[in-house]
Amino acid sequence: MHSGWAQRTGEAEFDLLVAAYEAGAPGGPEGLNIFLPGRKIAGYHLLFEHYPEILTRYEYIALIDDDIQTTAHELNRLFGIGRQYNLDLFQPALAWDSHFSYAATLTNRKHYLLRYTNTVEMMCPVFSAKYLAAARSLFGLGYETGIDLLWTRLTDSPWLRFAIVDDIVVRHTRPVGTTKSLQGFGADEPYDVQVDAVLKRFGAAFRGFVTYAAVDRRGQLVRSRFLLGLNSLSLLQGLLKTPLNWAQFVRRATDYTRHCWLRPVNLQRIDIDGVGKPHRQPQSAVRRLMPR
Repeated sequence: MHSGWAQRTGEAEFDLLVAAYEAGAPGGPEGLNIFLPGRKIAGYHLLFEHYPEILTRYEYIALIDDDIQTTAHELNRLFGIGRQYNLDLFQPALAWDSHFSYAATLTNRKHYLLRYTNTVEMMCPVFSAKYLAAARSLFGLGYETGIDLLWTRLTDSPWLRFAIVDDIVVRHTRPVGTTKSLQGFGADEPYDVQVDAVLKRFGAAFRGFVTYAAVDRRGQLVRSRFLLGLNSLSLLQGLLKTPLNWAQFVRRATDYTRHCWLRPVNLQRIDIDGVGKPHRQPQSAVRRLMPR
């Protein structure tokens, strides 16, 4: 779906680079396409290793999966909101008819412009270039899941720096786990095994996806976690649109409400320096499909 991200609705105010895991994938409108066969996170590691100028040329870098439906206009606005609120790491919210893992990522646009969070998911994170440089070593540790539970915990000043932007709504079109075999997982291998390994390696714990503050539709900062949890109940209206079965949806939605009220925010800094060395892969693993 990436061909639509820089076309149709408004003029793109960003460059689009397609890092393709399959040969022959269509590139961006300017022909920016590189071939990175294999796993997603390992591919990002190679990209940053061989094209480090990405981290110095741009103010923000978005790592968006190819099954996210959105437009150039909405991506322009997403980058603008990140800049306006001085965010280090953020993501768009998901439409209620999206496939999802955490109900916190579903849009609560009725009440909020954005919600501040302790977690930003893997499918469409947007990093400030400075913060991505700080998180970069996580991509080279050999994990294909779980690092998104750590990358909000790399600073001593995490408060009001990470967010779900409710005002920008995208649609996640594929069921979660559809491409897990391409990431090196067995058909019956749960993500949880690798997630647990990542957390254990860094002596970290994940107590749940929590939104602890928000900016409401009037632009006012909301710090009441009780109110955040109360307003999260409006997500139950998504029952009429969700592609998940109702039991799954209700369980995930009520888990989110409970986490808003009861779970710790859990943003204590972890030290990722010196815990394993990124694995360097040969230059031949990266092949440009289209010229600069």
